[in-house]
Amino acid sequence: MRASCFLRSLSMIAALTIVAPQSEPSNNPTPRLIFTAVPVKESFIEGEKVVFHFEIQNEDKSDVLVSPAFILNYDIYLEVRTSGGMAISWCGINARRVFLGDKFVTLGAGKSLSMQREVSCDDSHQSGYVFASPGEYAVTATYRFPVSPKKLRDNPGPIPFASGPYESKPAQFTITAKAH
Repeated sequence: MRASCFLRSLSMIAALTIVAPQSEPSNNPTPRLIFTAVPVKESFIEGEKVVFHFEIQNEDKSDVLVSPAFILNYDIYLEVRTSGGMAISWCGINARRVFLGDKFVTLGAGKSLSMQREVSCDDSHQSGYVFASPGEYAVTATYRFPVSPKKLRDNPGPIPFASGPYESKPAQFTITAKAH
């Protein structure tokens, strides 16, 4: 009796595994993108605006949707550290909402999108990083689509989003003391 019950249970389990749906491959695989973030020069003078060149390149064979903003703490996130490993502080406000029309652009296969942005905080800039003293700094940048594609009203359909995260290679620059 026990053997019969056991065999029936085993048969049921085997039948369920045979008819259980297999997980379907994802229709929207992660797009192959290269994200770079490099300072516009190797050395800045103390008090000078620190500017970075950001670029996202579509290495895929099909179109991908990206955020064109390249705004700090919106679709670009930086980890900034001194040569001693100390994190640099942020000043000002974080971008909560950015109005850019559709909030995305189609980036064709092999195409790229780039922009230069100030990353330092100064009197005329409402947000950025505080480079309080001369020294060497290291930056790792991450690109991430700022909104869930499900929340976009004008979602264009089957084109994949570059949701990310896409991390750049670390970049270094120096801040030198002002000459008196």
